[in-house]
Amino acid sequence: MSQDYDKIFRENLATIILPLVRKTVGLNPIRLENLPEKLQRTVERIPDFLKKVVDVENDPYILHIEIQTTDTPDMVYRMLEYAAMMLRKYKLLVRQYVFYIGEGHARMPVQLETGTLRYQFTLVNLSEIPYQQFINSEKPEELILTILADFQQEKPREIISQILLNLHQLAPDHLQLGKFIRQLEILSQLRNFNSIVSEEAETMAHGFDITIDRLYIKGREEGIKTGIKEGVREGMENGVKIGKEQAQRKLIFSALRKNLLSTEQIAELLDIPIALVLDVQQKGI
Repeated sequence: MSQDYDKIFRENLATIILPLVRKTVGLNPIRLENLPEKLQRTVERIPDFLKKVVDVENDPYILHIEIQTTDTPDMVYRMLEYAAMMLRKYKLLVRQYVFYIGEGHARMPVQLETGTLRYQFTLVNLSEIPYQQFINSEKPEELILTILADFQQEKPREIISQILLNLHQLAPDHLQLGKFIRQLEILSQLRNFNSIVSEEAETMAHGFDITIDRLYIKGREEGIKTGIKEGVREGMENGVKIGKEQAQRKLIFSALRKNLLSTEQIAELLDIPIALVLDVQQKGI
């Protein structure tokens, strides 16, 4: 499941990184320059986000960001390893941030002192950032981060309803709207808000078409129920897999019947092979 969260952030970071670092850690980049994604010596490391930053007030530096869903005690060693590789390769100041998006407050060590070595990175708990920092964003990729922020005693259902309403206003088309609602539903699982997101999306479905995403969620839940009835781990896993496949075929069939999206767009929206879309087109459910 953590791969799903990582995928969302990898897809969206390029769009949201400037407002994110301005609002959370006080950086003010005016330009980002691409760097190789992989750092390779005797071992290979692929950072979540790595850019050279041109700043108004500072000399150029390397900005390195990692996204964490788990409170990993050994993270400080991993970040130190990254830092050493980047310093050797680029000979520039390295600024490192770990954005913790999991539940609760991360308590991983952020400092390391041993002998003459002193090292530190910055930890940002997204659950401590006020939701107002994201909810009025004009970028859908940033807006969906509201679900991970601090609701500050506000009712979750009201915040989620506002997120969905704003997404509807910002998304340029149904394809993108479906994508961001799907991402919101995935991220909401980190806060156990996925049932509220599903219910509120159903309520708002009268105003805009999110049938594709609702069918997917329902189908996935049916798959889980099928697995549970098997009573054993293997049976449960098979049930989830079968239910998911059936849900995907229903989802594809529904999209094809609407005749609003091409086969390529359906495959992109649902993040599935186009061969599966073509198979449903030819054979049905």
